[in-house]
Amino acid sequence: MERYINCIAHRTSEGNLLIGDKYTALFDCGMSHCADATIKNVKNALKGRPLDYLFITHTHYDHIGSLPYLRKEWSSLKLVTSQAGAAVLLKDTPRRVIRELSIVAAKEYNAQIDTSYNDDDFHADVVVKEGDIISLGDLSVKILETPGHTRDALSFFIPELELLITSETTGILLPDNNVYPLYLTSYTDTVNSIEKCRKVPFKYLSLPHKGIVDEKDANVFFDRSLGVVSACKDFILDMNEKKFDQEAMENMFFKKYGSEALLSYQPLDAFTANAKATIACTLREFAPSKNDAAQK
Repeated sequence: MERYINCIAHRTSEGNLLIGDKYTALFDCGMSHCADATIKNVKNALKGRPLDYLFITHTHYDHIGSLPYLRKEWSSLKLVTSQAGAAVLLKDTPRRVIRELSIVAAKEYNAQIDTSYNDDDFHADVVVKEGDIISLGDLSVKILETPGHTRDALSFFIPELELLITSETTGILLPDNNVYPLYLTSYTDTVNSIEKCRKVPFKYLSLPHKGIVDEKDANVFFDRSLGVVSACKDFILDMNEKKFDQEAMENMFFKKYGSEALLSYQPLDAFTANAKATIACTLREFAPSKNDAAQK
């Protein structure tokens, strides 16, 4: 698709560029350790035009880490996020976590990282909600709230191109063709978000850390996604019924989901943090007494 260009600079990173006749937009900007390469890819695709908008699917470091470097390159860049995302970015703890995990990732991939950026660069310029539309001229970006991976997660539909850009709430398609479930804050929200995305009249589907997938994968993705999140929930609840403690649950979760394909995308520290969150939110929704005890 000529007007939706994959600018991802590292297999673990993000960044797809949409070119309207008046304005341009990047969807997620990826990790800070590959910011220079991401910027180079975007500039090559823009051919002298400015980058006007950065839409983020959520505020995790691997999707927003390069923001300070993009602001240096394009001073008028506007960050678009949800109200929840805007609130997250104003807090000291998420800013610290973005910095810390960015450093961990840089070490993991033997990359250099410039940590001299200003944390205040992590702020929203445009706050959007469900159904809002931002015009790029002849193309428009419709906002879909898709919480479940995070509370601030957004997906985007470009009706003129019949293009749906999803958040990680719907899962990610790994190189081994498995779909990995990534619900961290709510199973119920995740299922509702997947159903919402499935109803969108899309022809082209852009997935996290991948870009546009082929038609065969696109046609079955949301059915597969619903299946894997349901299976993940059942797996966790089965461990709970067998009275596994927290450590045992995490070890079993790693054995089931910690594949080579997944860990080629995600540092172990990030995988572990996500696994804990998935287990915790599942127990909170479906086995609250066990979860309450675990928190004490």
